[in-house]
Amino acid sequence: MHPVLALFLLFSPPAAHEPPALLLHGGSAAPRAWLGAVRSALWVCWDDGSRRGAPDPACWQRVDLPPGAPDPREARAAFLDAATAVVRGADDATFVLTRGDPSLQPADSAIDPRERLTAIACSPSGHVPIYSRGRWAWAPSPCPLPAGQCVRGPALGRLRRPGGLDFFVSLELRAQARQGVGAVHEATTSASVVASLGVAFDPLRWLGRQLAWQELHAARHPQLRELPPTRSRGPLAIAEREALAAIVCGGEVR
Repeated sequence: MHPVLALFLLFSPPAAHEPPALLLHGGSAAPRAWLGAVRSALWVCWDDGSRRGAPDPACWQRVDLPPGAPDPREARAAFLDAATAVVRGADDATFVLTRGDPSLQPADSAIDPRERLTAIACSPSGHVPIYSRGRWAWAPSPCPLPAGQCVRGPALGRLRRPGGLDFFVSLELRAQARQGVGAVHEATTSASVVASLGVAFDPLRWLGRQLAWQELHAARHPQLRELPPTRSRGPLAIAEREALAAIVCGGEVR
C-alpha cells in the first residue's frame, strides 16, 4: 500500500472506517473512467483529464438505480468506451450507463460483462479513489508494471545459403635437374607448372551445411523475450522496464 494511502486511513476518524469502496477501472477502453460501489449505491466518474496529477474529485456522481437494477456489489460491469458502461446482474438483466445520463437504462441482454467491482490497492492511472465520510478523494498509489515482452532483433547479418558443390584449384611446380657426363657436357635444369581444376560433391557434408545454415538463419528472425513485472512503481517503473528491455533485447518494449 502507498504511504500516503496508509496515512490517510491511519489518521481518519473512526466514523470513516467503513468497508472500502468496490471499484472498476475503465481500462484501455476508458482510461479516465471509474465505477464505484459503496454499500448498495453505485457511483461513476467520467474524468475529462483537464487536471494535471490526481483526477478531479468532483467527477463522481451517484447513479440512479431503477427498479430491478442489480446490487452494484454483486453486479458485473464493463466499459465499452470512454462514455459508455454496461452493468449486468445475476438474473442477466442488463443496463447501460451513458456519460451525461446519471441513470441506468435497460440494454440488450446480448452484452455480457464479466468483471466485478472489487477493492483495489493500486491503480494503473496512478491514483486510487477513496470514499470517506460521504465524499470521494484520490490517493496516489500507482501499480507496478505487469509482465511484458520485448523484441530482440537479429543477431546475425544476411547469410548466403551454402551450395552442394565444392570447387578446388591446385598448382604444382615441377623442376628437373640433369647433370652432364664428362667434361664437355653441361648441367641442365627444366621447370614446369601444372594447374588442376576439380569439382566434388559430398552428400553428408552438404546435409550438415544445410542444417547449420537453418539454425543460423532462425537466429536472424526477431524474437520475443519475456520481461518480469517491475518492482518499482510510477515513473520509476517505466524507467526500470526500459532499462531491462535494453539489457535483454536491445529493442522496443511491447
